[in-house]
Amino acid sequence: MAIVWRESSTVEKEVNLPAGWRFDPTDVELIQFYLTKIVAREPLPANVMKEIDAHHFYQHHPQDLVHDSMRLYDEYFLVHGDEYFHGKINNMKLVCEGDVGSWRSLGNEEEIVDMNGNVVIAFKIHYTFFYPESKGTNWTMELYRLPVPRNEEASGREEWVVARIGGAEEC
Repeated sequence: MAIVWRESSTVEKEVNLPAGWRFDPTDVELIQFYLTKIVAREPLPANVMKEIDAHHFYQHHPQDLVHDSMRLYDEYFLVHGDEYFHGKINNMKLVCEGDVGSWRSLGNEEEIVDMNGNVVIAFKIHYTFFYPESKGTNWTMELYRLPVPRNEEASGREEWVVARIGGAEEC
């Protein structure tokens, strides 16, 4: 099955990145400059993340999503599709299943607060990828989502998350 990437969002301006440049934002920077902007349909500061529909994201092994399975850095994705974000609850763990395995949560969501430490601006949850036979892997994911304001719970707001994938296949 081919991976279907979405067309990139509007970018404020094309940026020529220098050789050796590495995208390594903090949690707050991911939320402030990427996740909140894509939800608001505002231009992104740079085209450094792949956009992918949740269906395709969860139906592929992480090795098929990243450029190089032996890389030394994390890769970032803007994932779109509200019906997949909340996954299935299995023994109080969030499980996002695909044909090749599943992402299983490791604990509860963490609150991400603004730079002043006053307001919750997003939530982060850690996952590990498991093969269908429940064999764990070294692939990890951090999934970032915005809180849903009470007045928007029933609205048809577009859902986006940022996914940071790291790790590599076992040797």
